[in-house]
Amino acid sequence: MAQTELNLKRIGEEIDILLTEIYGEYVAEGSPTKLGGLRFLDVPSAKTFAFEKCQPYEDGNLLMISAPAVGDEKELTKQIKAGPHKKSIHEVVVRRSSDKGKESKSFVEVSFKLPTQSWLSEEDVTKVAEAEKCNGNEAVNLILKREVLPIARDVMAHFISVIRENTKDAAII
Repeated sequence: MAQTELNLKRIGEEIDILLTEIYGEYVAEGSPTKLGGLRFLDVPSAKTFAFEKCQPYEDGNLLMISAPAVGDEKELTKQIKAGPHKKSIHEVVVRRSSDKGKESKSFVEVSFKLPTQSWLSEEDVTKVAEAEKCNGNEAVNLILKREVLPIARDVMAHFISVIRENTKDAAII
């Protein structure tokens, strides 16, 4: 059977929608949100943690998370790379803020490779559709939910802890 070419941009858009479930979990725990991201009361208000738009990448998509940060670039990168799903990390970008008066602050963006093409083989989509008695689009959604959300939960929780830890260090100084 020939593999149907997936529209990875559309798959990324579907993943973006699914990620709102994780924002909802943080809200349910009492964490306030800001349009497009999360804020936490124990982290200075300038920090907004966000899932960026999912991007197509080779045979899948990139799950991207970001937040402003303080701390040493090498240390931040090291801490992030020590977290869950480290083998899936595509890139960690730490860049200085271009905003006037915020030269000492950085912006961290981490991208993780998601093998969406292999998760969504015709065979797997058909199996899920038959087992769940649903159509192909619903099966794709179920597979993405099953595969992406655990990864996204893990990496966001770790990312938040790294930013929190470095913010505390900076607050002491």
